[in-house]
Amino acid sequence: MSRWTLLISTISDFSGRYAPTMSYLAIPVNIMFQRVLFFVFLLLLCMPGAAHADTIRFGVTAPQGSLQALEAWRPLAQHLAGAAGRHVSLVPLGTQNVEMTAERERVDIALVGALQAVSLVDRCAYVPVASRVAASGDRFGGVIAASSASGIRTAADLRGKKVAALGAESAGAFLFQVNHLMDRGIDPRMDFAEFKRCSGQAECVQLVKSGRYDACFVRTGVLEALEEQGALSMEEFNVVDAREEPGFEYAHSTELYPAWYLVASRNLDASVRERIRQAAFGMSADDPVAASTKTLGFVEPRDIGPVRNALQRVFAAGFADLP
Repeated sequence: MSRWTLLISTISDFSGRYAPTMSYLAIPVNIMFQRVLFFVFLLLLCMPGAAHADTIRFGVTAPQGSLQALEAWRPLAQHLAGAAGRHVSLVPLGTQNVEMTAERERVDIALVGALQAVSLVDRCAYVPVASRVAASGDRFGGVIAASSASGIRTAADLRGKKVAALGAESAGAFLFQVNHLMDRGIDPRMDFAEFKRCSGQAECVQLVKSGRYDACFVRTGVLEALEEQGALSMEEFNVVDAREEPGFEYAHSTELYPAWYLVASRNLDASVRERIRQAAFGMSADDPVAASTKTLGFVEPRDIGPVRNALQRVFAAGFADLP
């Protein structure tokens, strides 16, 4: 029985049982029950989920602010929710405390980066539905970029150097590089002359380009994007411990990890989750909705284990953040 059917049935039953005994009231009984019905209707509208039972609450990552995220991801969210016959309400998710926001906002589906996916899967019992394939693929990694004039080419060369990076909330501009260096016996807190936190990756790169710092951590694709914008030349930088990976065109120092996940709350109806999953798999690179979000499609969810392992290892070593 639906909530509204139950409400009408309850009101009718109440009216039939008690209306005769209330005939002494100055207010006509039929008007009184109209007012009771209206009051209860308003209460139900204020109850969580009452007015939006057919709405998917879709969380989207918002590293550059809520408005930008809502504008960028709304078409894709509407497409996926529409395939399940639902309306969509977008919920911006910051890079920190994502699990707290997801639980508070009762997020049903979320499209998030690797670190956020680990948080939602491990702490909030979300399940991976699909991996997003972006223009750069469905994997990413970290770059340790040094000034070409510095002569730094390997991790060992970073000892005693000044290095700039983002904080521990960044996978591609902190976590993966620290994990890579730990594999080689290097502790950035002890072995670097200075380990500086930047406000953004472009700032980190500029500090190296200007000669104020010897090296920096950035996500794969950042150097190439800045070169395309005319902000730098790749010849100005050495990629420390440079690797080559078939099918991956960007410079990188670390191994590659899954990049994006579509995850779903276990509270979401399984049939709705499956319709959304099938809609995601059915998207192609030439789909207008996909093109607007630089999405080439979705594939079966990649193993999230390597991201989780890197996160746990780095945090266990005390790298909660930079000073």
